[in-house]
Amino acid sequence: MVELAIVIVTYQTRELLRKCLDSLRMERDALSGVWKIIVVDNASTDGTVDMLKKDFPDVDVIANSDNLGPARAFNMGIAEAVRVSDLIIVMNSDVIALPGTIREMISFMEENPDVDGVSCPLFYPDMTPQKTRTHIMRLLPVKKNRPFREDFVGTTFAMIRSRAFHKVGGYDEHYYFYNEDLDWAERARRAGCNFFHLPEIGVIHALGQGRKQNIPKIIGELYKSNIYYYKRHYPNLARIALLALRFEIWFRIRALRKELAAASDERRASEIRSALEVYTRARAKMEEEYIKPCEPEIPEFAYDGA
Repeated sequence: MVELAIVIVTYQTRELLRKCLDSLRMERDALSGVWKIIVVDNASTDGTVDMLKKDFPDVDVIANSDNLGPARAFNMGIAEAVRVSDLIIVMNSDVIALPGTIREMISFMEENPDVDGVSCPLFYPDMTPQKTRTHIMRLLPVKKNRPFREDFVGTTFAMIRSRAFHKVGGYDEHYYFYNEDLDWAERARRAGCNFFHLPEIGVIHALGQGRKQNIPKIIGELYKSNIYYYKRHYPNLARIALLALRFEIWFRIRALRKELAAASDERRASEIRSALEVYTRARAKMEEEYIKPCEPEIPEFAYDGA
């Protein structure tokens, strides 16, 4: 067993991943820790895998031949991580760990054995704070001057015990992009998992750098994923969600058609036509998802811990 296993999912973010791994290497060396780092690459074409083999030979690499999306990729890494560590960090490749953050997370988890996981604030590269989600749904604000309970730890950067993945299972692979972390949080909350947010530490997050490489496919799956989430967890609201999402797609298509009618540049007109096709397909996928039964794809993980 190792002290910590870290699972990173990446797509087309080679240089950001390099900075991410450099920050983890510095933290590991400062703590003299024995860590296992697992990078799951979703078929990047920017030389990511070659860079890892050349510059980070101590990192375990899972190189997918297709872009499987975050849920499947994280599950692949977690399946390896739960075998070697009781503590697992799940994180994006566009994150840089600030000095002391991982140390404080480990200390908190050691001092609070009943806690199943922790997250922390996210900062832009200029160190201004990002809006960080900590709850599935909450109307009243929370005091953020000390650790507080949360029910959403996300996958941007979170430390989670192996036992939580054993109890809840992995991320539902029915999701391609978006909501797989929210779905997991729903299941974890209902399973009685206990999470905390640590406001005095943090990481740098280059928001959306991996996401922007795959926008058409993400949009094509986003509305379908939203409907699936409501059907699975809040079925009484699924019809309302469908109507709201129909209106959103209609509004976006209407705006694109107006822009197309006024476009004088053929390159921009071609981009708009492509966007119209994306939203049209997204609407069709959403409608199809609404009428078919929910079929979760949730892997289970072996766990030998207490």
